[in-house]
Amino acid sequence: MVLANITGYSVGLFIHILAVVLAFGPTFAYGLIFSLMPKYPRSAPAFFEAIRKVDTYLVNPGMIVVLLAGIYLMSDGNWDGGEAFIAVGFLAILVLFGLQHAFFRPQGRRAQELAERDLKSGDSFSEEFEEISRRLGMVGPIAGLIVVVTIFFMTVKP
Repeated sequence: MVLANITGYSVGLFIHILAVVLAFGPTFAYGLIFSLMPKYPRSAPAFFEAIRKVDTYLVNPGMIVVLLAGIYLMSDGNWDGGEAFIAVGFLAILVLFGLQHAFFRPQGRRAQELAERDLKSGDSFSEEFEEISRRLGMVGPIAGLIVVVTIFFMTVKP
């Protein structure tokens, strides 16, 4: 009696899906975390530090595994070369790498520096901090939408 047909491809698919969950799942909570800052302004530097740790130990390595496992799945799968979901997946991971390293990382670091500076003189944030927070609040959901749309394409394979 065979309980499962475990292949290299099925293990690669498991690793790919697990990496997506670990890399992008926590990022969907960032908006909730940021929503607490007005109520607890003194915790803002700790919020940014926690997000940086999640990015360092889950998001960044997870994205690398997503990409490598995706390349493996593409090479091991039986594709005729016209699958749009593969192109969507590669484009999405490249855009997310770019956003992570060119936008989220430097903006988060600057926001943390500004929060630490601003909180030395009270419980309010500067206009500069508020502007960075607005930008993060606008781009974050766009990154989340990229993840959701990509998961749709990878699941439905239109």
